[in-house]
Amino acid sequence: MFWADQLAEDVKDKGFQWIDDGWTASGYAHIGSLRGLIIHDAVKKALDAHKIKSNYTFIIDDFDPMDGLPIYLDAEKYLPYMGMPMRSIPSEIEGKSLADFFAENFIETMKIVGAKPEMISAYELYTSGKMDKAIKLALDNAEKIRDIYKKIGRSDKGHDWYPFNPVCPKCGKIGTTKTIGWDGKEVTFVCEPEMVDWATGCSYKEKISPFGGNGKLPYKVEWPAKWMTIGVTIEGEGKDHSAATGTRDVGNHIAKEIFNYKPPYDIPYEFFLLDGKKMSGSKGLGANARDIAELLPPEITRFMMIRNPKRAIEFNPSGVTIPNLFDEYDKAILAYNDPQTHTDLAKVAEYSQKEGKPFTGFRPRFIKLAYSIQLPRVDVYKEAEDEKGSPLDDSERNEIKRRIAYAEKWLTNFAPEQFKFEVSEIIPQNLSLSSEQKNFLGDLADKFSECGWEGQEIHEIIHSTKKITNINPKDAFSAIYFIFLGKDFGPQAGWFLSSLERDFVLNRISEAIK
Repeated sequence: MFWADQLAEDVKDKGFQWIDDGWTASGYAHIGSLRGLIIHDAVKKALDAHKIKSNYTFIIDDFDPMDGLPIYLDAEKYLPYMGMPMRSIPSEIEGKSLADFFAENFIETMKIVGAKPEMISAYELYTSGKMDKAIKLALDNAEKIRDIYKKIGRSDKGHDWYPFNPVCPKCGKIGTTKTIGWDGKEVTFVCEPEMVDWATGCSYKEKISPFGGNGKLPYKVEWPAKWMTIGVTIEGEGKDHSAATGTRDVGNHIAKEIFNYKPPYDIPYEFFLLDGKKMSGSKGLGANARDIAELLPPEITRFMMIRNPKRAIEFNPSGVTIPNLFDEYDKAILAYNDPQTHTDLAKVAEYSQKEGKPFTGFRPRFIKLAYSIQLPRVDVYKEAEDEKGSPLDDSERNEIKRRIAYAEKWLTNFAPEQFKFEVSEIIPQNLSLSSEQKNFLGDLADKFSECGWEGQEIHEIIHSTKKITNINPKDAFSAIYFIFLGKDFGPQAGWFLSSLERDFVLNRISEAIK
């Protein structure tokens, strides 16, 4: 059973379900940030398919401090804001905070991939007073939380640590404040100059109410506090948080022992890696999610994210990842057309859709389209009809047109050289052919002058001539590619040559074998 359907089966008798996910607005969301978003969106689709009432929310953590300066921000301008809540830091756009700016960019990306959670601001959760109950419980049980950190998280916070960080009324920073006392109504805190190495506190010391947005809980306490406050019943997390002694483990214990709340149904998922490295929006490591979401069709992005949450995704847009993704998705569509044989794969295809049902009509392979659009005189729609064996309908033509647009983006921005080619206007200057290659090309030219000039026929002529002349296949094809493309590789030779004018091909071969 597909994992999302299994989840639905597990919770079907447990009443209304509340799915939640979140993200810290500390920089542009990288593509790895989309994985949790789309996995949780697939859960929503599965619950809807099983007629289980549910809600899906997404928390923008805009109250977190700026604890790292994104490489694309002006350091001179933004270094003074280090340690302040992201919600309090102005952006280049008048009236918008830095958190708003990054969040709006990610929300637009969500729309592109078809995820539609209800958005919640963490800052507003605090300022509205909704987090006040959790804050008081946490402070009243500070000693128990210290024990949980030590026993479960293997982190000794010390006997004087409290799970709360006020916003300093003097300097506005939250990343440099330390609570040193709690009397049941107010916390005593100090804004420490050297508490962290990425921000400097102002040394201000004061007593302040912890409620109504005057500060926030640390993340490992805040996460279960949100579960209780909102009523979350389903939420997963990435591998770094789900490991033993990690954030989720600590959060589960705090939920049960401090907030008397059952932890949500867990969906641990693997990393999304770019060239083997985990991505970070604030550090600039990894592609901007918006850019990649626009590079791939939404159903392909979703397919990549949800087919197996327990499998790490190795993404390299400059390699063969994108053509392979299209091929794998097309296999899922074949399974969708025959769900009795490949139930799980069919479900991946179904839940990969932005909306509605999958398009199941004929479509050429992505890589074949990428080759074809680079060839002169090639009608990709006619080629597709020939491959299909019947006329294309309007939806199939639209799908091909759509894939062509994505193929052009890939070729322009990411495709390796082996997938790109351009017919040389003149014969390459460094041409060096063996006598075998010249004889092979000469025999080809004799047969080409009399054939029907169709791709399949040219293909057959090349292979029959190769056998008759007993030339090494590699030498045969490299000779063809080099005299036309200036490289020893290229697309399928028969169809490639058929895309060129016969006289041009014959003249080029004649010039090459002189």
